[in-house]
Amino acid sequence: MQLTNIVIKGNIINDILSNPNVQDQIEKDVKEQFELQKAKAIKEFDDHDVTKELLNPEDGNKSETLGGYGDLFGFIGFNAGFDPISPVRLALQSKIKFKNTNLSIIYPRNAKGQFATGTRTKELKINIQVPDLDDFAKASKFEDMWTGGRNWVKGIERGISGVPYYADYPRGRSERGLQLRGPIEESSSETPRPSSFTTRPYITEIIDNFKKNFTNNTE
Repeated sequence: MQLTNIVIKGNIINDILSNPNVQDQIEKDVKEQFELQKAKAIKEFDDHDVTKELLNPEDGNKSETLGGYGDLFGFIGFNAGFDPISPVRLALQSKIKFKNTNLSIIYPRNAKGQFATGTRTKELKINIQVPDLDDFAKASKFEDMWTGGRNWVKGIERGISGVPYYADYPRGRSERGLQLRGPIEESSSETPRPSSFTTRPYITEIIDNFKKNFTNNTE
């Protein structure tokens, strides 16, 4: 879990921030902006190619993680009818948190870092909490011989093994693919078989966009 501090400072707000009523209003406004940007992050998750592919695997490998061959749902091997997205979406919603705002006094210092005479200023820190890939381990853990109980959300960004053994075929527990015991040399599919899994920015990109958008709208 990452803790991100966003800083607002400057002489122009020094006196304003001393007013408790103003502080309360600032926190209220910041929270509203936080919730707005959080909602945008959830929408970005819903609209992501990986999310859509796992919810609608019949549309094919839109994420291009398999070079257009098969689909992620069949490749990972979820049970037919299973919804792998809802637990991850819930985790994303619950782990992006507004913590608090803190007002602190900044004392002037000299070149050596020692306290010096001069004008004190006030600094407003906005503390938020955002998840990293490991925070999705429970929501996205998948037990099978190919992923080794791996966090598939992390796998989208770091890689998932087993591509040479994957056959896009309407069988298996997913009813969308099989993992064979040996690598497949040739395929009758019109789409060439991939040689390896192609990683994609996913959750980290969504979180980075959220932090950037929130920062830009609160400075």
